[in-house]
Amino acid sequence: MKKFFAVIISGAAAAAALCGCAGETDYCRFISEKRYDSYLYEDDDLRIKIDFSERETPYLSDGYCGDMQKICEIFVKFTESPASVEAELGESGGEMNYMSVTDSFYLSFTGEAADDSAEITLTYGGEERVFTAESVLYDGVMTCEDALECVTQYDESLFETLTDGNNFEGEIYVRLISDGGKCYYYVGVVDREGGTNSFLVDGEKGNIIARRTS
Repeated sequence: MKKFFAVIISGAAAAAALCGCAGETDYCRFISEKRYDSYLYEDDDLRIKIDFSERETPYLSDGYCGDMQKICEIFVKFTESPASVEAELGESGGEMNYMSVTDSFYLSFTGEAADDSAEITLTYGGEERVFTAESVLYDGVMTCEDALECVTQYDESLFETLTDGNNFEGEIYVRLISDGGKCYYYVGVVDREGGTNSFLVDGEKGNIIARRTS
C-alpha cells in the first residue's frame, strides 16, 4: 500500500469535502492535470524520473477541461548520452525519444502508479539494465485534492470571480514537485482569457509559499 494512502480521508462524504462543502462548487471536477506521484533514481551515470498523472486529452491550456487519461512519463538523463535508449516499465515501453534541448530521453504511455517503488528496464549501449526508482511521497504529504483546497481557501476571491453557480469558468493544474527530498505542489488556475494564477504549496503544511500571476 502506498505511503500517501495514509493521508487520504476515508469515506465518500469526507473525500467530497476536500474540494468544497456541500452545496458549494466542487473544484476537483475542473482539474485538467493532476500529477499525483513521481519516482526517482540517480547514480553517477544517469538520472531517472517517472511521473504519473491524470491529464486531459487533447492537452490544451484554454480554460476548459477535457476528458482525462492516465499517463506515465519517463525522463532519463545520462552524463554521456548513448545513441538510443529503450525503456520498459511493467508491460509497457518502447524506444525513447531524444530531446536535444535538455540532452535527455523521454517516453510516455498510458499507466498509473501502484507501489512505493518501480522497476524500470533500460536498454542502451548493447546492454539491458534494471533500476529501482523510489516514490518521492512520504508519510504526511497531502494529496492533490488537499493542495487545491488550500489554494481555494487562500484566495477565495479568485475562485469566486471564476465561479458561476456550480460551474467554474476555468481549468486547474495540480502537480506534485519534489525538491531536496521535500514535496510541494504547483497549483495553476487558468481562466478562459488565457490568464494564469500560479501557487506553490508546501506539501505537508499546506502553506502557500509563492504566488505568481501571468
